[in-house]
Amino acid sequence: MRLFDAHCDTAYALWKRGEGLETNTGHVDLRRAAFLDAYTQIFAFCSYAGALAEFGFADCADALRLPLAVLWRELEQNAARIVSVRSAAEARACNAAGKMAALFSIEGAEVIGCDPERLAPLREQGFVLATLTWNADNALAGCRGSERGLSDRGRAFVRTAQACGMVLDVSHLGDRAFWELVDCARAPIMASHSDCRALCGHPRNLTDDQLRALAQTGGVVGLNFYPPFLGGAGGFDALRAHLEHMLTLCGERHVCMGGDLDGCDVLARGISDIRGYSAFYDELRAHGYDEALLDRLFYTNLMELLDAVERGGR
Repeated sequence: MRLFDAHCDTAYALWKRGEGLETNTGHVDLRRAAFLDAYTQIFAFCSYAGALAEFGFADCADALRLPLAVLWRELEQNAARIVSVRSAAEARACNAAGKMAALFSIEGAEVIGCDPERLAPLREQGFVLATLTWNADNALAGCRGSERGLSDRGRAFVRTAQACGMVLDVSHLGDRAFWELVDCARAPIMASHSDCRALCGHPRNLTDDQLRALAQTGGVVGLNFYPPFLGGAGGFDALRAHLEHMLTLCGERHVCMGGDLDGCDVLARGISDIRGYSAFYDELRAHGYDEALLDRLFYTNLMELLDAVERGGR
């Protein structure tokens, strides 16, 4: 199977634990990912606003700078197996050559001072996704559960991100900010790691109207493996229910995987780390999903989204 996952917090986990990418005690490492026929991963860098003292960061900029330095070091040391790339085309070429590919995202624009002018340099380094907020309102927008929408600076951030070929990620946005972003977006958007609010009422999940609107922009939604977003027992049945709800509302070309590995203290029952993707793939095969659809969900849809945004339109 091939995998392109939209969101993991592994870079932060490596920094926090002083571990490496080859093998570690978290959810994602190269040794355990070796079973994949092709693997591209978007590594997130989160602002952790409101928790800087707990995590040991001097300021929000450190939440990008310090874990990114660790990940760059690990990529250099493991260059025979995984390569930093800047686009979907480079990721596909890397995977075709038998190597894993790494792309990056920011999760909460506090890590760059909510400054739109800092997006283009990040894009050149391989940052392909940007969420405006994490779990607190900031100068750009309101986070999940907030009544705030987009500020003027937030609209400028949206315009600049899309102009430089970066995907706007609506995971963590509040509902009002979501709709205001949809209104001003001129390229596909995505939710990298969110589930369905109709099945589980957590405010981090998306409503049916939001799922439809996201797909109408040409975007995708990434299935999150975090049990509190799934509801119930949070096992394969719940994952499949959310996936099928997404497929019904969005269509087969607008759903991908965004497991939130290394960002959760617990994952869906039956999944303990990156190898759980294989078990979930087999579960879907057993329920009648064919290989062409599975390859779309697990790999191709996210590649095609990046292609579309790099072209600059819906």
